Amino acid sequence: MSLGLAPQHETFGADDGTTIHDTDVERGYLLLKLLVEEHHIGTGGTLDEGLVATLADNHTTFLLVAHSLALHPEDMPISVSVCLSAQALAPICPGTLIDIVCRVTNAALDKPHATVVFQDSHTRTVYAVASQTKHAKDVLGYQHHPASSKL
Repeated sequence: MSLGLAPQHETFGADDGTTIHDTDVERGYLLLKLLVEEHHIGTGGTLDEGLVATLADNHTTFLLVAHSLALHPEDMPISVSVCLSAQALAPICPGTLIDIVCRVTNAALDKPHATVVFQDSHTRTVYAVASQTKHAKDVLGYQHHPASSKL
């Protein structure tokens, strides 16, 4: 469902319902919005923690890769998750517009880290938080591929 404020986008080929509203790759910042629907809410009345983890993983992965490329274009941005945590904190109602604020908190390429806060767009009530740590690893053999020297 579009909020009419920004175009929705796909993450890994699926529409996750979020819209991008602000980015600053060099600072490691990404702001998304989501209009909460009934299926986003778990049995406890909070944001479903699977949803929180999926959105955090998908969006911080792109942010961490883009951020590391912006600061260190010569280094390998491909990475794997080392730790992903998600925690729902407060009850939420369908129809609530939330900000999903992603921030890079450690730009070191060996263990890049990002945090995510899911907060009410108007009252700033925090509904959930997530955190992700990655490990730079050339899982595809990129650094040794002949085409990588041409990028």
